[in-house]
Amino acid sequence: MYGKLSSPELIIYTSVVLILALWFHWRWKHRYFLDLAGKLPGPPSYPLIGTTSMFTHTYDETIAKLKENAEQYNYEPVGTWIGPIHYVSVVKPEDIQIVLNNSRALEKGQLYSFLKSLLGEGLLTASVDRWRKHRRIISYAFNVKFLEQLYPVFNEKNKILVKNLRKNINSTQPFDLWDYIISTTFDTICQTAMDYRINEKHNKTEFLDLMTTIADQLVKTVNRPYLYPSLFFSIYRSMSGLGEKLKLINKLPLQLINEKRIDFRSKIVESESSPEEFTNEKKNKFKTFIDTLLEACENDPDFTNDDVRDEVITMMFAGSDTNATTECFCLLLLAIHQDIQNEVYDEIYNVVGDSDRDLTPEDTANFVYLEQVIKETLRMYPTISVFTRQLVEDIKVTNYVLPRGASVTISPIVTHHCPHLYPNPEAFNPDNFSVENVAKRHKYSYIAFSGGPRGCIGMKYAMISMKLMISEVLRSFSVHTHIKLSDVRIKMNDAFTRKVGGYPITVRSRDRRPSYARRNIPAV
Repeated sequence: MYGKLSSPELIIYTSVVLILALWFHWRWKHRYFLDLAGKLPGPPSYPLIGTTSMFTHTYDETIAKLKENAEQYNYEPVGTWIGPIHYVSVVKPEDIQIVLNNSRALEKGQLYSFLKSLLGEGLLTASVDRWRKHRRIISYAFNVKFLEQLYPVFNEKNKILVKNLRKNINSTQPFDLWDYIISTTFDTICQTAMDYRINEKHNKTEFLDLMTTIADQLVKTVNRPYLYPSLFFSIYRSMSGLGEKLKLINKLPLQLINEKRIDFRSKIVESESSPEEFTNEKKNKFKTFIDTLLEACENDPDFTNDDVRDEVITMMFAGSDTNATTECFCLLLLAIHQDIQNEVYDEIYNVVGDSDRDLTPEDTANFVYLEQVIKETLRMYPTISVFTRQLVEDIKVTNYVLPRGASVTISPIVTHHCPHLYPNPEAFNPDNFSVENVAKRHKYSYIAFSGGPRGCIGMKYAMISMKLMISEVLRSFSVHTHIKLSDVRIKMNDAFTRKVGGYPITVRSRDRRPSYARRNIPAV
């Protein structure tokens, strides 16, 4: 009655039936997962694309949407879909604490699988088993006692920064702080962690530009679910030029590792010891990050050359970019808020006076208000906007069960802007981190360094280095800017939080007197 189907029609009908059959099979196979996922509050989801459209706007719009969802659903977990991946956004500090400390939520999510193309299986991206082993080896290099040995390097690099910034002194033309700061943090991380001096032959600028370009390209793939299958991502990697960029960026880390390995082995030969004996002899002596890695590689057959490379490039990437981002934001915020800048300088003056001496561990311990300022900077502009955890089992949080297989997203910038945690959250207020105010809040109200077992291993290093750099700059200059806080806009696709248009400031020679000594006091 309907006639014989043509070949194209037969192909279409067969394809539709096949797709529907696969869809029903998938839903039946994952019915338990879908049942739990369906109980979570969240915006509408559409076939195939899920709620991807929610994440295709500007950064401001996306963050505004996440904040709106958090408020709309009373800060409960919110379920969304990006293609076949189910994401659960967790905002409440109580729920965040449960997730970050649960042994069934230690695997990283989809974003980190893309970053493995750049960082390999370093601490940031490693599977749980590998992470446990690497962290045990690497934690030695972040012991506070050994961090104190690095102060001469911090002081040296920061004085070079001040010398370079002095070229702009008293100029009314704003300059972008970023290039100065990222160059300094990169030099510092290479020398403190790797005992390696960067110079002109290393083409540092090319490496840093490649690092940013590759990381941004990888982060953008998160909103492209059609690239999630490894085959399609491999094709994309080849056709987009990403593969060639990855080869180029490995040149500097491999050169560094090879030079340090030659140096390390020559020391073993000179000591007339076996690698294991040499390691035991140095057990209680100062060792850099690279020393620790090379020792592990010599003594443990399961810790390979690839492991060394992965950890070195992870350190070069995360250790320089994150610090530089926060330092730039912090100095810009102090330029906008001159009253707070005066308070910070007064504290610095009260600790070190008007001398140019090198800073010490005792000095940084006394920079209490400066630490509040840095933490408030990280509250407003955390270096990582979102991080994810993949659930290998169901997890019960306060009011819901999060299903196995879901990717839990935790957004510091959303939690940090909850008005019930931080009154007037859009304002820059270092008093949010006074002892009294911190005591009133849940510990996981502040997650700039993540938390739990997989929290940032370099947190103490980061705080020390940021205190030292910012205080050194403010000892020499006052910083100023023509922009207001309301002008600050954030880039959407960067791997780290970055400001649109850079960090425009001017610097003036510092009047070394504290602000209270500069005020006009009327004669009696």
